[in-house]
Amino acid sequence: MMLCVRHFGKTFANSRTQWNALTSATSAKAILPLSRLAHSSSDDPKQKIHELRIYSINPQNIRDFLTLTSEEFHLRTSHSKLVGYWTSEIGGLNQVVHIWEYDSLSHRAQVRANLANDPEWNSRYLGRVIGMFREMTNSAMVLLPETGIAEPAEKGVYELQTLTLQGSPAIWSQSLVSYVKACKGIENGRSMLVGAWQSVLGPKRTTALLWQHPGPDSCVTLQRRLNELDESHALAPYVADGHNRLLLPHPVSPLQ
Repeated sequence: MMLCVRHFGKTFANSRTQWNALTSATSAKAILPLSRLAHSSSDDPKQKIHELRIYSINPQNIRDFLTLTSEEFHLRTSHSKLVGYWTSEIGGLNQVVHIWEYDSLSHRAQVRANLANDPEWNSRYLGRVIGMFREMTNSAMVLLPETGIAEPAEKGVYELQTLTLQGSPAIWSQSLVSYVKACKGIENGRSMLVGAWQSVLGPKRTTALLWQHPGPDSCVTLQRRLNELDESHALAPYVADGHNRLLLPHPVSPLQ
């Protein structure tokens, strides 16, 4: 089942106000039962919030945007934790994908306020890239129960699988947990599951799985192995839509 990242959010117009209404992200260990995730509160001190952000850049600006990000993005990461930052190779052109970690949605709001009042961030980076965007989308996510973010020991390429599930979480929640456990079981030292999340704000009933591969051909190998999972781990009956992206780590990304 080949899947794809669904866009969510509004088209971004060139204004600082709209940028400030959109930016940043999350990680840690989810401890709530999956059936409660959609209703879980970011006030839970044990549960981090991760924000998945996808930016579409004007084709004529992509080179300048990536160069400036290499040079000045430390101004952004000084405010909150960046989990990973990638360029999309397949599944979205002239796009960057990043994941941020926050202690809570209140923590995120404070970071956003601090950024709005950071003169270096605004003049050296934001003010120079603000006209380069075609679209910006985001969602807030929590890690699935009993999972964390794995840190690969070696460099590689990444794959983001986003699944939109259908029906009540009470129907598919156990199948999702079983599927994720089976995914981890087929890593076999080649491809590894880095993180598995469910959205809490943004698109409903959406799960994001982030993989690291030694090379792009491993995407095809992984897909074949997922298709061979036995029925007890099958998730296909509950998948309404989805998208896969092949991602390349940007130099600013902690995950390489």
